[in-house]
Amino acid sequence: MPSINGVSSPAMDYASEVYSANLAKAAQQQKAEQDLALLAEATKNVTPAASSGSHTTTDNLGQNINVNV
Repeated sequence: MPSINGVSSPAMDYASEVYSANLAKAAQQQKAEQDLALLAEATKNVTPAASSGSHTTTDNLGQNINVNV
């Protein structure tokens, strides 16, 4: 961060630290919003593996069996 005439070095150090913290906070907030959007998108298309209804499968002898869930 460039120096400003009439501002002491400790004040510039503090201002630089605050500015950096604000940038880090903004980046963290943006990442969190992206993560939430990705999570919402991922959960939108989830289909339960055993949704209710009738399912056909085969037993260990290769015979078709119906399973009601």
